[in-house]
Parts: sequence; structure tokens; C-alpha cells
Amino acid sequence: MANFLTRAASAWKTFRGAERKYDSLDLWKEIYGSKATWAGKSVTLTTALQVSTALACGRVIAEGIAMLPWKLMQAQGRTINPARDNPLYDKLAVSPNDLQTAFEFQETMGLHLAFCGNAYVYVTTVSRRIDQLYLLEPNWVTVKYEWPHEPIYKVSLPNGKQITLTTKDVWHVRGPSWCSYTGLEFMAIARQALGLSMAIEEGQAKIQSQGVNMPGYLSVEGSLTEDQHKKLTKWIKDNHEGADNAGRSMILDKSAKWISTAMSNVDAQVLEQRRFAVEEVCRFMRVLPIMVGHSDKTATYASSEQMFLAHSMYTAGPWARRLEQSADKRLLTPDERASGLYTKLNEKAMLRMSSQVQADYLQRLTGAGIMTRNEGREALDLNPLDGLDEPLTAVNLVAGPPPTVDSNAGSLAGTV
Repeated sequence: MANFLTRAASAWKTFRGAERKYDSLDLWKEIYGSKATWAGKSVTLTTALQVSTALACGRVIAEGIAMLPWKLMQAQGRTINPARDNPLYDKLAVSPNDLQTAFEFQETMGLHLAFCGNAYVYVTTVSRRIDQLYLLEPNWVTVKYEWPHEPIYKVSLPNGKQITLTTKDVWHVRGPSWCSYTGLEFMAIARQALGLSMAIEEGQAKIQSQGVNMPGYLSVEGSLTEDQHKKLTKWIKDNHEGADNAGRSMILDKSAKWISTAMSNVDAQVLEQRRFAVEEVCRFMRVLPIMVGHSDKTATYASSEQMFLAHSMYTAGPWARRLEQSADKRLLTPDERASGLYTKLNEKAMLRMSSQVQADYLQRLTGAGIMTRNEGREALDLNPLDGLDEPLTAVNLVAGPPPTVDSNAGSLAGTV
């Protein structure tokens, strides 16, 4: 009851203070969650997280973001080095606040972006330097925007306190957006696909709870009295319904016949429906099905490897780029950006190679002089060794003395 009253009070505040027009049906949705889908299921954050495919897709996005080391870099001419002296370096790479590690912070931010399309970070400063980065739950925040002014963020905290923040206080990371000031909310857009997944799951669960006994009707000769009908119904329920009675044979007399009215799972294409539901949710979240453990029998090692690369390019890559640019714009001043500072999510961390592939890769780069041997050791988390800081140069690429021209012979001299 307390939870209901809390939701009702919060909904009423939203209803009264909304920037757009609400009717009584909208208020009902705010209290009880989204209205029923075509499949008859209501989609809220709680129910969406219970759809295994949606949760798996959210984790793929969130953990993919969290596993990328996020560092503050500084470019000075042609030299790029980590900006370890800047306090923001430690906030991004180690711990953005007193509660979370960098991994936990990025993971939670990824979940907010995957499901709600928006991540809100409250930024505290000390002496104009960023001190703490705290994530706000998306459902706490209401964005008010009047073009062409900057957005205003109205935050309703769990303790009932309401505060108004500006873009100076809030780092707002937006997912794909239609209106430019808020991201598209996945749960609202994909509610029909999520509702269908819930309905299929519930339907199969109910069949299993009945011991996989298919529904039907019992036909008897003549008519039954009301008392006989009740007794027969109770006998069927006690002896042939539920998982405990699965597989029990039915003994009938007086020319009674059991007539099934249900299709088999094969006829109903249950497996096909479940596969389609997985693929549909993956389409909405832009995650390849193989990343959530869903693949067909034709997949090979080579094709799976290409799918993982495609995931890095078309799912993880855009999210990383979005976060980098958002952090550069919000966490760095124009003067800092002009000095060469920028944030970088190291996407190489996602492209883990086998030992053989990695050895061949590093050997080619060091042999061609693209990286030094100590840089190759650093890629393997090994300490540098003396004498390995100079790049190698292939013998056939060594520059020789410039050719001379013999004016008498009219040919090049000094060439082989």
C-alpha cells in the first residue's frame, strides 16, 4: 500500500507540473505503469528487465562501455600522452565518486542509456575543478526545454526533495534523439516487442505449470446434472491437472471421450515465435543476436568472429564515440580543449586477440618500425628493457647515399 501511495503521489506531482497536457489516462499510466500492449502485457522498467533478451542486450551495451578504459589525453604537436596531472584523469580512469569505481560508473551509465536513452550525471566542483560525478536515476529527472535556450533539469529525489539544475550542474548524455534535447526511450519504442516476449513466456509457463497437459473437453453421452458436472470437474482437476499429474493416463467410462482442442508446440511454432521475439528485441536495441547467445546452426567460427567485429564497429563503436564527444563538451572547458586535452575510450580493449594472432600482429608492427619493441612489451603488460626504445628498420628500407649523375656517360652512377 505504501508503494502505491508513493507512486500515486509522484504521479500526481508529474501530472500537475507537466509541461505538456496530460489527461486522466496518462495519470493512470504514471501510477500503474505503461498501458497494456497488443499482447495484453504492461511494459515498465521492472517488467522490461525481466525479459531475458532485453536484459542481455542492456548488459552487452553497458559492459561493453564499462570494459573500455576511459582516459584523459593531451596532444602536444605530434606527441600524445596521458594527462595524469589533471584531476579529471583520476575521475574517469579510477573513481568518479566516493561510491563507485570507474567500471561501475560506466556500467550503470550504459544501462541508463540502453533502457532509458538518457544518462544524467550531477557534477560537483571545487575551485572550478570537477570534484565528483554522481549518476541520477533517469526517472528522477524531468527535462524542460524552450528553444533556443538551454534545458532545465527538474530532479525529484527519493526523499521527496525537488531541485532545479542547469547544464552547469548536469552532464547529460543522450542516446539517439529525435528532438535533440532528450534521447529516445527504448522501453516506450519497443513496448510491443517486449509485450509479445512477455506473453509468449507466460503462455509457455502456464502450459508447463499444468504438466504439459493440453486443454480440451470431455464428451459424454446424455446430460449431466449440476452435481455430476461439479464432481466430474473436480475429479479432472485433482487427477489430471498440474505438474504432479503430468503423464497420468485418463480412464473413462460410459462412452466418454477426451477431445483435445490445443495445437502441439510444433503446430503452434512455439520455438519459431520465441526465436523471432529474441531477434525483434535485438533489432530494437541494435545488438547482434549472437552477442546474447542466440545463433543459428549455420554459424561457424569464422562467421562468428566477423559478427563480433561487426558488433565492435556498429554497436560498441558508436556508443564510445558518443560518450567521448559528450565528455569533451561537458567536462572540458574551451581553453582545455584548445590546449589539446580530450577524453579517450580505448576500443582496443574490446578486440582481444589469441596469443598467436597477437604475436604475429606485434612482430609485424615492430619489424616494420611502426612501434618500438618496448611499446610492444607495453602492449603485453611487460616492463621495458634497455636498448629496445629505438624502432627497427628493415634492411631493404635503409636510405642510401643519393645517386650521382655522370655527365660524360649520361647515366646514373652509384646505383646497383
